[in-house]
Amino acid sequence: MSINPSGRLYNQKMEELNEYVKWKNLSFETEQKLLSYYEIKYRGKYFEEDTLLADMNDSLRAEIVLHNTRWLIEKVPFLRRSENDGRDEIFFSRIASKLHANYFTPGDFITKQGESAMDMYFVLSGKCDVYVGGRKVVSLYDGAYFGEVALICSILRTASVQAAMHSVLYRLTYTDFHLVLNEFPDVKARIAALAAEKEAAFKPQTNTSLTATCQPIVKD
Repeated sequence: MSINPSGRLYNQKMEELNEYVKWKNLSFETEQKLLSYYEIKYRGKYFEEDTLLADMNDSLRAEIVLHNTRWLIEKVPFLRRSENDGRDEIFFSRIASKLHANYFTPGDFITKQGESAMDMYFVLSGKCDVYVGGRKVVSLYDGAYFGEVALICSILRTASVQAAMHSVLYRLTYTDFHLVLNEFPDVKARIAALAAEKEAAFKPQTNTSLTATCQPIVKD
């Protein structure tokens, strides 16, 4: 136990979880989903990544967060920056620092059609099925992303996304994204132009459309 403290903490966490399940008298199905969730999140080693990163200096933190996420970020056209002004790496680091890992077990809904959209997701690993009107239209795998329009303007989800297997996704919120944009006027102007294009595209649609309101979100 002394040479494997993270394993010991993981076992304690699982014991607490089992006690919680008994206390709440949860169903067997829910119990299995909870156990599966913690297994995919910690994989036998209990540690909180955000806490560890917070203890590091800026240089180390930027290097580590970019290690797993840069290839995901660069897949999104409007998240690419290549101004060659010495700030390209800073931009990628800022975006990467705002990504937070989310863990899903088979059957978990990541988004639901018709709900307000305020974030986008990057699939680090796993498989997610996309449904429109209850019909499966596509499956997403490692490196895919969805919900990117939510970073540009206010919109309702036009599809439901459900985990089809154990999946690890990174989440980027509208608020965090626009905090980064305040440091980069060139990217901010590009996003504003995209928002205007989306608004113009949605104008002919009626107010009953799931995507009929694409207005920039105003924050106080």
